[in-house]
Amino acid sequence: MADKIGIYVCHCGSNIAGTIDVEEVARWAGKTIKDVVVSKDYKFMCSSLGQQMIEDDIKEHGLTGVVVGACSPHLHEKTFRNACKRAGLNPFLCQMTNLREHVSWVNSDKAAGTEKAKALIYAAAERVKRQKPLEPMKVEVNPATLVVGGGIAGLQATLELADAGYPVYLVEREPSIGGHMAQFDKTFPTLDCSACILTPKMSEVGQHDKVTMFTYSELEEVSGSVGNFKVKIR
Repeated sequence: MADKIGIYVCHCGSNIAGTIDVEEVARWAGKTIKDVVVSKDYKFMCSSLGQQMIEDDIKEHGLTGVVVGACSPHLHEKTFRNACKRAGLNPFLCQMTNLREHVSWVNSDKAAGTEKAKALIYAAAERVKRQKPLEPMKVEVNPATLVVGGGIAGLQATLELADAGYPVYLVEREPSIGGHMAQFDKTFPTLDCSACILTPKMSEVGQHDKVTMFTYSELEEVSGSVGNFKVKIR
């Protein structure tokens, strides 16, 4: 089946359009990049109207891939993937390219910024043609947690996890838990007694039935994957 790619370039108000000729990038992409059947620019592509535009084009043109030139994928990749999903296109056939942080915010020359934007849009279009539809995977998760370091932060994390019912393995390289706080007389900013805060937590961790402590130990190796990590302690 022939590729049918849609290109969408966002103005992001003036964040992108102030340094990039957005209309020219969209026109160029539509005329120059092979397999592009629709190429548009819009003031705020992440808005409900912008998303609807993408959804309508996917249905009307039978798009097999979508490229969005906008802000950071960290901010809106999920937004555009969901728009594709609602229109019946696999969300992993949507490719964002960052024209804000990677172009407009680091350029003052509009002509140079526009050419760079064209190059990034072209690369994204070629990439999305080669992407494969993916499906989310469900994996079993081992709920046990490893906490490295038995200072006040490690102790607090251990207690909160253990009190929530999760098995916790606490690794501390020193002979005893407590960390630097055990060496202080008072704590900032209240000047409370350090031992008065720390000692009850140390005692609670040591007696908690969900906590296994490894003192005088260090993490030597981590392997496995999300939900099922394996560690070696020495």
